[in-house]
Amino acid sequence: MTTDVRSARPTLIRGASVLSMDRAVGELARADVLLRGDRIAAIGPSLAAEGAEVVPAEGMILMPGMIDGHRHVWESVILGHLVKTTRKYRTYLVYNNQQVAICFTPEDVYLGNYVGGLTMIDGGVTSVVDHAHIVHTPAKGEAAARGLLDSGIGGVFCYGITHSPTYGPGDTITPARGWAEFVAAPDDWHLRAAAEIRDRLFADPAGILKFGVGLSLVEFGRRTAESIRGEIASARALRPYLMTQHISGAAPAGTDGSLTATTMGLPADYSIVADLHRAGLLGPDYHLSHGNQLTDHELDLLLETGARLCATPMGEFPYTNPSIHGRAWARGLPIGIGIDVPLAFTNDFFEHLRTSFWSLYRDREGAGIAARMDSTALLSLATIEGARAIGMADEIGSIAPGKRADLVLLRTARYGFANAGTLADRVVNFAHESDVDSVWVAGRARKRDGVMAGVDWADLKARADALEKRVTAAAGTITIG
Repeated sequence: MTTDVRSARPTLIRGASVLSMDRAVGELARADVLLRGDRIAAIGPSLAAEGAEVVPAEGMILMPGMIDGHRHVWESVILGHLVKTTRKYRTYLVYNNQQVAICFTPEDVYLGNYVGGLTMIDGGVTSVVDHAHIVHTPAKGEAAARGLLDSGIGGVFCYGITHSPTYGPGDTITPARGWAEFVAAPDDWHLRAAAEIRDRLFADPAGILKFGVGLSLVEFGRRTAESIRGEIASARALRPYLMTQHISGAAPAGTDGSLTATTMGLPADYSIVADLHRAGLLGPDYHLSHGNQLTDHELDLLLETGARLCATPMGEFPYTNPSIHGRAWARGLPIGIGIDVPLAFTNDFFEHLRTSFWSLYRDREGAGIAARMDSTALLSLATIEGARAIGMADEIGSIAPGKRADLVLLRTARYGFANAGTLADRVVNFAHESDVDSVWVAGRARKRDGVMAGVDWADLKARADALEKRVTAAAGTITIG
């Protein structure tokens, strides 16, 4: 469990270059930042704070903690078994979710979310929306929640309310059965267990990790419009901070997962976004992931209702349609970025940020948007705009007095970290995960001088390696065919 290393005395970060991402504060070539408890108390030159712990930060850049708006955190302990540079990745929805995930024990789920949270903090990500689609039993759901809570990261834990597998290691099932179980509508037990987890683990309104709901893959299953509406209503009855859902925006899919097949009972031109809008079920608590094929009209409906979005540009790069973040940003929609599947990609969030810019050039419209997007606008997707996209812009995403002290201090002495340009230019184009010197989450110093407090990485890696070998071996005994 994470050690609480928040000091009882104030912390004074002395002499940093402050990349605030706050319009009123701006970029400060040299300033002090004072932390009291979990808050930013003051920003300015030569601040006095008697008894404060002083953190020398001359020559470093202080920026807000970054926000990952969509990640399946449990996958953080099975790195590399599926990557985009191999054809095997095409089996992700079946092999990873219908075989590997089935073989995770609750203890494995806990380790995945605990290590995943620590890994994010280590790289400068201080908040995440975790779509936990591994809640096959109440025990797994509780383990996922506890793992993320114990890591100390902020954001939203979205309890998956669908997928109740009836098979395990050594079993043989048909593809239709595996797929139907994976994309099924919510079960009553999921809804009951989610409410119990909410009440036991997320009762503190001041907690930095909020309770949310992970909705089903409605575009991939045999569903009716009534069942989709019913799912949203049932999820909203759980009073989640956010409900997050994968949406492509394409015509609904059949059991083969093809995005061109028509779902039984729904017309080929059915739009989930338009249908939920007509039913009055969209709103600020509805958080949509991906959405590459959403139309301009659908984006306008999301904007009208205050709904939120997240794109995962590195993962979506091979998709037929470009990522949605450029079009959403241009319309003023709340939009963030995420890693999505940590098993397949680098944890370096700066790389994902840069990918979100280069991917705009995939089509003419995106190229025009890129021409209007400078480094500050791009960085906002991972900071203040990313915070807005998860409904937390009043708390996190920028450095300003009164805001929560989620902060990242970057070393800049490395050759290759540019000295010229704005602070945003330098960070967006040249920063790496390895430059993260210190991280504070709600005022807690989680990383100092390049070292995570109270974390034995060698032990965690050994445990994760053993888990991966055992789980993938067990997954190989499940036959789907």
